[in-house]
Amino acid sequence: MTIKKSAALLAMLTIPAAIVINDAPTSANSSNSYDWQVYNVESLIDQINAASSTYDYYLREARNAYNALTYYQQTQVRNAATLFYYLDTYENHQEILNTFAAKMSAISARNSTFIRDIEEANRYYNSLTYSQKNAIPSHSYIQLQNYMENVRKMEAVQLSFEQLNTKDWNYVSNYQSAMQAYNSLPYDFRTLLSTMANEKMREYELHQSPAYNRSIAQQVMTAISKLTTSSTQQQVDAVRKEYNALNALQQRLVTNLQDLLYIEEAQRNIPFGWDPYYYEEDEEKESPTSIEVSKKGDSYSILIPVSDMNRHIPTKITVSDSISLSIPRAAIPASNNNAVIALTIDEVKGQSILFSASMHNENLQFSSYIDIEVKGFPASASILRLGNDGEYEATPYTRVLNKHVLKTKNSAEYIVSEHNAKFFDIQADGHRYQIEQLAKRKIVSGVENNYFKPSAHVTLAQYAAMISRSMGLTANEHSTYQDIQGKWYEASVQALLEAGILDDKKSNYFHAEQVVTRKEAALISIRMLQHAGVAMADPNLSKMPFTDIKQLSSSERYYIALAYEYGIFGGKENGRFDPNGKLTRSQMAKVLHRTLQIAKMI
Repeated sequence: MTIKKSAALLAMLTIPAAIVINDAPTSANSSNSYDWQVYNVESLIDQINAASSTYDYYLREARNAYNALTYYQQTQVRNAATLFYYLDTYENHQEILNTFAAKMSAISARNSTFIRDIEEANRYYNSLTYSQKNAIPSHSYIQLQNYMENVRKMEAVQLSFEQLNTKDWNYVSNYQSAMQAYNSLPYDFRTLLSTMANEKMREYELHQSPAYNRSIAQQVMTAISKLTTSSTQQQVDAVRKEYNALNALQQRLVTNLQDLLYIEEAQRNIPFGWDPYYYEEDEEKESPTSIEVSKKGDSYSILIPVSDMNRHIPTKITVSDSISLSIPRAAIPASNNNAVIALTIDEVKGQSILFSASMHNENLQFSSYIDIEVKGFPASASILRLGNDGEYEATPYTRVLNKHVLKTKNSAEYIVSEHNAKFFDIQADGHRYQIEQLAKRKIVSGVENNYFKPSAHVTLAQYAAMISRSMGLTANEHSTYQDIQGKWYEASVQALLEAGILDDKKSNYFHAEQVVTRKEAALISIRMLQHAGVAMADPNLSKMPFTDIKQLSSSERYYIALAYEYGIFGGKENGRFDPNGKLTRSQMAKVLHRTLQIAKMI
């Protein structure tokens, strides 16, 4: 081999492998060295992909290779504009990334600007373009979203604290829900609300203290003591409103409630010739001696002559150490003054009670609710009643001191239950407590798979079923409405129609599948209270704060005003009531729970 050929071969072997490309373009007026350098830069630029993990590598290699070219060679690079675009974008993204990282690093719970720094970082992120946002690492974005979510939760808790009102009937449940949400916050965010939380805890402790509740009850007792049968209707109504405004604990501390009931009865009957002073002081005894109570094992038999029952206050009957009855004279159907009521109570201590009532050897259905007071049931227990279908269902009762007070109009079998329903979608719901309390008593149930769907709307059929369960109402007749006959809710709707809680529509169709509106729910709630025997004074329509009810009928305004005065309904923004707003399942739970509280059925 000649020396010339050996030198040529050696030169070929020393060419860098990275630029040995077989299909490189050639030019008649340029050298091979020039062609390979330009094409190598173009090839590197073509391989830049912003979505690829090799983006930084190829961008850096293309930039270095381009800068190594002569000025003339740089002008020959066909895709140089693409390189410049990527370089500008990359430098811009790096600046954005550095700025965002600095804002995130500045966030610290130790700073007084903690929340402001979070909001500033979020504003900066939201000001970026789509491609700029893609430059932010996913872990930084997730961290920012967690910050913002906790800010929203903290603000919701703060609002819940601000809205707490000790005069609300559902104050205790609202407080418990707010504290539960507060305790679920991360430590840093909980610390920001600690002062307000401590203040609300002190307020709650005061509200629950015996001394505080006794002082509130004493004010009402003093007002009652000042009434006489000669007091005006307005004076009696004012005291009745004061009593109704008390919570359940405070009402139990009012020991002279019977005086108020007596005066109200007097005012109703004086125009018809009744003289309240005619009766001797000891005429109405707690348990008339003519009432017979006999025991055989765990079974008790009671005989009550109707003529010997108290006329204006309920007749109290002590059945045993753990059971007593309270029966109003008005609960006995008319024209039975000479009859004898036969009652039997079978008791399995701490587990169940079988109660039956008869008159004239036939099953007795009372005209109004009577009370069965039972000691010995666990305080946390739910009481259920055996239904006609053999399944245990809801029944109206309340817990008073160490007793369960069951309300019934019929013979019934009761059992103690530890039924508890859990729903996955109400953890953050403002009416979670009410939903769980109603579910515990089997008044409401979930939709499917342990979901309650609190935002779903409530139909009249669904609401009728819940009300009939909660008040222990049953239908005596089949419905005449063609569109509910044979439906699962026929008996519930018919029971409410017979009780006067729902209006008879005087047509062949009831339309029970229509969604319940707020004004309809207000009417239904007041009708429930009337059926339960709650004495109510006429509302003061002039003090109504709502701006959107002037177009409603006078009866609709009447029911809305009463529902507002009793705290069953509040208003919405801008002083609106929103009478045609559709009721959700969550709102329904709050309305129903509040109504049953006032009726002393929960």
